[in-house]
Amino acid sequence: MKKIKRFVITDGDCFIRGGTSDDPHIIPLPELNFDRLADFTESNQYPVMHEIILPNGQKSLKPARYAGIITLKDGTQIEVMPQICADKDENELISKKTLLFMLDSMLEIPVRKVDELYYKKEQLNIFEVCVRMFTDEVLGVVRSGLKQTYVPYRGNEMFVKGKTIYSEHAKKNFAHKEKFFVEYDVFSVNRAENRLIKSTLLMLDKLSTNTLNRKKIQMLLISLDEVEKSPNIIRDFKQSVEDRSMNKYFNAMKWCRLFLLNKGTTTFFAGGKVSYAMLFPIDKLLCGCFATSLRRQIDREKYFFMTPEKVTNSLSNTTLDLNMEPVSNFYVKSKVDDSAINVIFKFYDFHNYRGREDDDSVVIFPVTEVLNKEVEGIKRNMYLIDLNDIDRSVSVLTETYFV
Repeated sequence: MKKIKRFVITDGDCFIRGGTSDDPHIIPLPELNFDRLADFTESNQYPVMHEIILPNGQKSLKPARYAGIITLKDGTQIEVMPQICADKDENELISKKTLLFMLDSMLEIPVRKVDELYYKKEQLNIFEVCVRMFTDEVLGVVRSGLKQTYVPYRGNEMFVKGKTIYSEHAKKNFAHKEKFFVEYDVFSVNRAENRLIKSTLLMLDKLSTNTLNRKKIQMLLISLDEVEKSPNIIRDFKQSVEDRSMNKYFNAMKWCRLFLLNKGTTTFFAGGKVSYAMLFPIDKLLCGCFATSLRRQIDREKYFFMTPEKVTNSLSNTTLDLNMEPVSNFYVKSKVDDSAINVIFKFYDFHNYRGREDDDSVVIFPVTEVLNKEVEGIKRNMYLIDLNDIDRSVSVLTETYFV
């Protein structure tokens, strides 16, 4: 099997077009792949790289607030990860754990706790981790039994059943009086949800490069042998049922939507300038993660949690203001005395970040500050952040609560 070329790039790194570099933060990328990456980022509504000029005048590409994986046409994999730890190897592990922690707050992504071996021993990129989660969900669906429903069937039969379609019967059976073109319902596993799952598996079978993932996909495709590939993805999503009888399918269908539908800001691309790309906006994930943590831990009998209209835990919304900047205000209002806490984010470019910490701020992500400011009587001493230190300069938000 051809060895896959793999690059890992963080907020503080950049790609250059060919050549060599002694700087560990300046990564040479073969000329053809550099051009492919540049074309891909320029063609997107939400560019994942931006062009910068180095002091020597050389053009380079630098990550632009996204995290995920880009796989180019020749199989080269580019992992875009947030910079959390100073040590490169440690950062590769911790950043994936942090990214999954943030993805867990998004409505569209049914992230579950995964074995650390997924991305430690197997070195799975975030796409392969998601594929593994999807196949595990589908395996649960198959083991519990594929749901069946009545689906219409049309065919030229030797018997009369249901209703005869006389227009087709006249065309096909003019010389075959013993046959009848009929339409009737059959109880079948070939329902919309199963077709969407099979279509997703067929697509992932072409994109996945992990041996175990591909084995699981092939095994599941055998279990879905009686199911057809979806002829119309949009129509099948509209026909899919979301009720208690289909609760085993809920998470699998969320993954199907992620892989089969282009969500815009949740970015899963297949084809075009790259083989595929799965990328997530860091600012969006961080806002959703922080909001989720606050919602879970405040005392609902004492406080309301409020966000601006555009702040939701959905990747399909941009969470950008009119100036295309991340929305960064949260409010927690007391039910007792109407006082409120204003939680304000400040976003920084990691390249320019120098570990600044003031008395009224604390770093919860390498490129983000959270400030608790007293505005129009809003209190600032009721808010506490519990941090898990990764190294001396950078910390990651693990829990938030009120005292």
